[in-house]
Amino acid sequence: MPFNRKIFAILLEDAKGDRSWRQFAMDCDISYIQMRKLALQQQVNSPRPKLIHKIAQNASGGITAEDLFFCTGVYSAPEEKKSATAVQRQGELFYEKFLQLSSGQKKMIINFIDFLSNR
Repeated sequence: MPFNRKIFAILLEDAKGDRSWRQFAMDCDISYIQMRKLALQQQVNSPRPKLIHKIAQNASGGITAEDLFFCTGVYSAPEEKKSATAVQRQGELFYEKFLQLSSGQKKMIINFIDFLSNR
């Protein structure tokens, strides 16, 4: 599976939290230029595992290394076992949030779901 730059950039934005890109890069001990290339979807090749781990160790918003690796096509995170009720409630919460999005954001989510379903 190829590196999905758009989804990686979305996760990176969440991982950054309320920090500036420069501060987030410093916290991750990577160059600001490298961070901006990833955030602006300008890097064609997947980042190396060492860089992904640095980002994940300093990520906000619950972003994990597995989330970032998933976008690179290296491997996918193992499926968690959840009760049917928990999964249904999670789906309901997702749908409520989905309805509040703009049409452009909804289209991006639908594209993301298509991307995930083709894995």
